[in-house]
Amino acid sequence: MDRTAGYADSWHRQPVPPPLDGRATSAQAAVVAAVWLLADWTRDGTPGWRGECAIGTAPERTVQPWSQPPSPTDVAAIGGFSVQPASASVLIGLVQPGVNRPYEATRPPAEVAAELIALLSDRIPVTDPRGHALVAHLAGLLTGPYTDLLRVSTGGDELHLILRDSDGRTLRLTVAPAPTTEPPPVVAADGADAALRTRLACLITLLSTQLWVNNNNPVTFRVWAGPRGAADPLAAATDWWTRTREDEPDEAPQLRPVTAEELDSGLYTIVRSSLLDLFDGSWSGIEEWPHVPPEHLTRHLYRDLLDLLLARTAGPDGPPQLLCAGYLPVNGVDDDDLEDEGDYFGTVVFVGPTDVAVLDLDLTC
Repeated sequence: MDRTAGYADSWHRQPVPPPLDGRATSAQAAVVAAVWLLADWTRDGTPGWRGECAIGTAPERTVQPWSQPPSPTDVAAIGGFSVQPASASVLIGLVQPGVNRPYEATRPPAEVAAELIALLSDRIPVTDPRGHALVAHLAGLLTGPYTDLLRVSTGGDELHLILRDSDGRTLRLTVAPAPTTEPPPVVAADGADAALRTRLACLITLLSTQLWVNNNNPVTFRVWAGPRGAADPLAAATDWWTRTREDEPDEAPQLRPVTAEELDSGLYTIVRSSLLDLFDGSWSGIEEWPHVPPEHLTRHLYRDLLDLLLARTAGPDGPPQLLCAGYLPVNGVDDDDLEDEGDYFGTVVFVGPTDVAVLDLDLTC
């Protein structure tokens, strides 16, 4: 499996499966990733459902504010509908109350998000905490600070939503009943790892949109996997670390063993120290890093990422051996053992009996 990154990665953007291909913006990619991951997480639920995402364009907000919905003909064109919709309504829009006044939302975003959670939950069989957290996160993405949102009816049971950004770029999301839940699309050239690669890219996309090193740099994750090669675990790990570097290194690092529990602790610490939701703009009065709430989506995302890589490399006799180099704060946010590890970049290598996976953790500026 070649390098797998996020759909919004600035340097190594993951190819998006057809029909979206490479046209989604970073904000749209987060919505798409949430929808596709929901399909994976609810695959065995009933009733079944399918999600469809389509990219389009509309007049910019300055040209056509959505205080009222566009005409049926315009809505059909914007959403890519084959026939004119029966009706459309503005769930939330940004409008100017007067000349040279700042834009204001037509409804409180939290109120609209609650409505969307109910609409989505009626159509998607969510039964566990991670699914509920993901539905709530998707509703938040759809009611973001710079978006307009239409609800469109075509006369059936489908839920059609059209999201528009300030520049007029749109994303139509359709959630419709289906006999069984339709899996996310894949890139056919990815072969046996195609479904895994789509799921990893969704997890990475959603993590990187919530975890930030600073105002400009998200935490990034990249994954590789393939045949083990060398019989010796350390030699196999060193070979895979070397071949996955962007620039040929002068020498391989000193890889150190870690346990699955330490890996979990290290990833949790990265989430805890980078999660934008925990920072309210001021550290005044805060004596230590706050913990991530138990129900927060990022807990489920990083855990699923690790579980997938552990499962991908496990053998009949048990889990893979784990080795790491660089930054992995297994002892919490004040990990003194990492003082000599240089910048905030780490790599974990999963060495199984037949396959190896590599996970890069990049917190550099």
